[in-house]
Amino acid sequence: MYLQRRSLITFTPYSPGLFALAVLSVPLSALAHEADPGGFTQLSVGLKGGLSLAQHQGIEPRDMEYDVSSSMRHGLAIGVFLTLPVTRRFALQQELLYVQKGSRQKIGVEIFDIPTKLDVTYDMDYIEIPLLLRYHWLIERGVDVYTLGGFAFGLKINDRYRLSGAVDDGVEVIPLRADSDMSEVDIFDFAFTYGVGVELPLKGQRLLLEYRFDLSLQALPLPTYAYVPFEDEEILVDNEPVPLRNQCHMLLVGIRF
Repeated sequence: MYLQRRSLITFTPYSPGLFALAVLSVPLSALAHEADPGGFTQLSVGLKGGLSLAQHQGIEPRDMEYDVSSSMRHGLAIGVFLTLPVTRRFALQQELLYVQKGSRQKIGVEIFDIPTKLDVTYDMDYIEIPLLLRYHWLIERGVDVYTLGGFAFGLKINDRYRLSGAVDDGVEVIPLRADSDMSEVDIFDFAFTYGVGVELPLKGQRLLLEYRFDLSLQALPLPTYAYVPFEDEEILVDNEPVPLRNQCHMLLVGIRF
């Protein structure tokens, strides 16, 4: 003769939902463990910073009014990012960056019908908000190689325009100068951005080394005006703006938590 003990289970109105949650929790946790061998399926934040190498590039055919030779401005790029994984290899990444852009220009232009060479400095600092797609091509023993691509919205928060030069007609040399802000230049910029990076394990975190390139999709009418001293005053020599667009290389080091 066997005595069978039966347990008494009391259900409340919420018991079916709790029961279903308990049943599903085991396979869901197992799936998360399977899908996350490298600790990537969790939402993560990070910091990055490094060197920006910026210059301006023309996108419109040049006429005979001026010629431009551009060199780089060496600046700073620093910010934070948020990574939202979709799969082990694919993720969305949102960033907030402070980037120093601009260029150093030698502009040839005719002033008073005399060919003149101007040395011009454009300094333009931006707060940028890139929205990127991130794909990990290589996953090997905790070392990931990935690429990034997307678009960035930029807001100009600081700028400076400086010019120096001289008009020399062989008889008299007239100095030219300018030093002002660029409030007449659009404060918004919109750029295509892409890059490649490597992630390495570092004491429970993820160290990243990254190269990025930004290319503006719009022309910015950059000033070329100058002031000429005349007696006790200065005369404005107003030239046509030069339509150039931002481009920037970034070499970044960061950490993802």
